[in-house]
Amino acid sequence: MRIIILGAGRVGFTVASNLANENIDITIIDQHQESIDKVCERLDVSAICGNVTHPDVLANADIKHADIIIAVTDSDDTNMMACQIAHHLFQVPQKIARVRAQSFLNVQDQLFNKTAIPIDLIINPENEIVSFIKSLILHPGSQQVLSFADGALSLVETRCSLNSPLIGQSLQDLTSSLQGLYARIATIYRKGKTIIPTYDTVIEDGDRMFFIAPSEDIKKVLSILFNRSKPYKRLIIAGGGRIGLGVAKALEGILQVKIITKKTENANQLSEQLDHSIVLTGDATDEAFLLDENIDKTDVFCTLTSDDETNILCSMLAKSLGAGVVMSLVDRNAYMNMVDNGSIDNVIYPQHITIGKILAQVRRGDISNVHSILRGAAEAFETTVQSNDEKHNLVGQKIGDLKLPEGSLVIGLVREHISLPTKSSMPIQVGDKIIFFVSNKSSIPAIEALFHPPKSLLSRLLKH
Repeated sequence: MRIIILGAGRVGFTVASNLANENIDITIIDQHQESIDKVCERLDVSAICGNVTHPDVLANADIKHADIIIAVTDSDDTNMMACQIAHHLFQVPQKIARVRAQSFLNVQDQLFNKTAIPIDLIINPENEIVSFIKSLILHPGSQQVLSFADGALSLVETRCSLNSPLIGQSLQDLTSSLQGLYARIATIYRKGKTIIPTYDTVIEDGDRMFFIAPSEDIKKVLSILFNRSKPYKRLIIAGGGRIGLGVAKALEGILQVKIITKKTENANQLSEQLDHSIVLTGDATDEAFLLDENIDKTDVFCTLTSDDETNILCSMLAKSLGAGVVMSLVDRNAYMNMVDNGSIDNVIYPQHITIGKILAQVRRGDISNVHSILRGAAEAFETTVQSNDEKHNLVGQKIGDLKLPEGSLVIGLVREHISLPTKSSMPIQVGDKIIFFVSNKSSIPAIEALFHPPKSLLSRLLKH
């Protein structure tokens, strides 16, 4: 497969780094040589410096043989124009573009199609991040809440801190405490290593646990296992940009929301767009200001400015002043290890939230709902079982008989919109949605090979 990525910024780099170790021919184009140099220093990919909307630059990247282009520059206009050129001049089969302006998104059904602007998938990072944060806040105790099979199943990450009631308990103990409620501990991330647990596995301090359960039962499971029976009531947001505004809009009818911004002009604009939120003009790094706003009685303090340093400092200050849970948006890889030690309850990495939709377009074999986990080291995704043919005979096989590569396992199955326990003796049927957890991404092609490749992709591969 050949993929051309337009834009070598943080999103483009994250996409390339997630795909660079797979059997994919990747070329990155960016008009800034400095950005190209940084990518080439860290990744084994081809790179070209030039304008991504110029046909000669695209032709120099051999775009006529590309299966997918991914336009993720900082400009919506540039991304849309590049997709039009790729479609009309070079007949690229799949076009993915980052589009952030709400004015375009409001009419995306009419605008983004083959007769107007031919884009197959729109990526909007801000909307994805808002949805992610909303899920965290509505599921107290979670680090991630990832949805599968049209919302039937959810994979939830939680962290076991020093005072967690789970420490010292085995998985068998946890199963008994659920009193018949189905939830499976899919994997545990401990001291940099992924552990596939058994009934005898004992939970330790610092463990990051991933459990999967029917979405309707997630809150009950969190309540029973993690003593999180009380929903959050009070939320303070630091940062009045697109993401801060989006989170306030999404939650102001559910929680008591305050949003802080430094500029009076921005505060006035926010007030006009919000119905029930309190908009404050002030500095979220000011201790006296936070105390005046009863930070010690706040359930969640969420820092969503465009500056990583401000976000980290605000969160740590709010935590020291008594905020219940602090969440922080962190965009730069350089800070990730520093804040992953638990000093901030929830660290939100924008690139890893938005990468899943792109990976779903790249994966073969009816793979969908791809989620990047552990900062890209692992993945969870679902596949749909199609009818048998001469080379693919999954239907009728038992889950336990699947020849899966090391580091991968089946963690969930949905049949006719109903979640079923994934017992090894369960036979596979047509239409089943199977959810996989993969700790070693090099094993993904082997899983792809188990399932039918889509006809459209197969014809493209044959064409080249």
